[in-house]
Amino acid sequence: MQVDAEVSDFCAAATPQARALLAERQLARLEADEARVRAFVALDVDAARRQIALPQAGPLGGALVGLKDIIATADFPTRYGASETAPVGPRTDAWCVGEMRRLGATILGKTVCTQFAYPVPGPTTNPHDATRTPGGSSSGSAAAVAAGFVSFALGTQTAGSTIRPAAYCGITGFKPSFGLLHMEGVEAISTTLDHLGLFARSPRDVWYPASALTLPQGEVVAPLAPRRVLVLRLPPELPQRDGYRERLQELAGWLRGEGVVAETIDLPFPLGDFRGLQQELCYWEAARILLAPDRMQLVPELRQLLRPYLEKDIAEYAEARRRRQRYQLEFDALVRHADALIMPAATGVAPAFANTGDAVMNRFWTALHVPAITVPLCWTSAGLPLGLQLVGRIGADRALAQSAQWFYERRPVRKASASAGRSAASPARV
Repeated sequence: MQVDAEVSDFCAAATPQARALLAERQLARLEADEARVRAFVALDVDAARRQIALPQAGPLGGALVGLKDIIATADFPTRYGASETAPVGPRTDAWCVGEMRRLGATILGKTVCTQFAYPVPGPTTNPHDATRTPGGSSSGSAAAVAAGFVSFALGTQTAGSTIRPAAYCGITGFKPSFGLLHMEGVEAISTTLDHLGLFARSPRDVWYPASALTLPQGEVVAPLAPRRVLVLRLPPELPQRDGYRERLQELAGWLRGEGVVAETIDLPFPLGDFRGLQQELCYWEAARILLAPDRMQLVPELRQLLRPYLEKDIAEYAEARRRRQRYQLEFDALVRHADALIMPAATGVAPAFANTGDAVMNRFWTALHVPAITVPLCWTSAGLPLGLQLVGRIGADRALAQSAQWFYERRPVRKASASAGRSAASPARV
């Protein structure tokens, strides 16, 4: 089944009739391919069909939406990625769910996630190759968008759980500035790191619901050519597979040909902290949330990982927070006169199902609270995407989306070949 480009972009569906047609095609796609992709842990297709058959007001009227299974909903159980026999969370809508409904969206269902964001693969497959992971922990949300089941999906990011799955699945993921989207009703992992993330097929589409949730109305963002970007040259110790280094060099040359000042810079932060600062903060906070006596049973690996952090002195945690504040100031000064810093969104293409991938390219920016967005950089000869990550200053979310949309439109990415694992064609442009 072919999902045409013109029906995969919600912003292009400018009329209620076009949106209804888009939703019907997405439901048909879901019925044909969900058994292979396994993006959802709970859904109600009949209820969605009844809702989209009625006139839908609001900026998100007619949009089908998937929600990561750590986001509370009144009409679906919330089990935080645990087993079907696990206790159900609150049967009320999280803030973001209530707002999506108020804006006219149709909640199709709850998407698969790993238990409390621990990187143990769930059942969801990568829509481009069923033998590979879609990433974690927002695996089902990314796969649902990439497979053409929904226009938007909500996930979260505490390390790299929005940007990395979006990169692996060849779509756009957006992690806004910390605090831009309210987290009430979303299961807490780390109080100073948790971000609500969004998935869509393009920067324009991902910014539209983000702006609808934070502004008086949804914005269809216009592409804006960046004037200056910083191309991050990572040290050899950081893994960059599948031609990432070469593709970024080519991209820098292309940008200069387009009149953009593209300055290549070395990693401006100590490698040890680039790898580990987010983990120090996350594990200290998560231990005190997830190991509370009244919590449900965690997978043994997660309990074993977190337990030592209950014994760590608060002075170590306070020092990590002071380092973060220092790096926030340094990063702000670094990008003050640039539109974005660009680098790989992951270490390579989606790996096989042994794990959900490495978040090393995302952890530091999550810890610094800055916005990040990913778009496909290229496709490998095996038909797998490599993602480009754009990182901006705190609060410069709209400008970052504009730069990403310019890149998406100006340098359309086409697949080299279809993967043997695909049972249906993907759009040529993603």
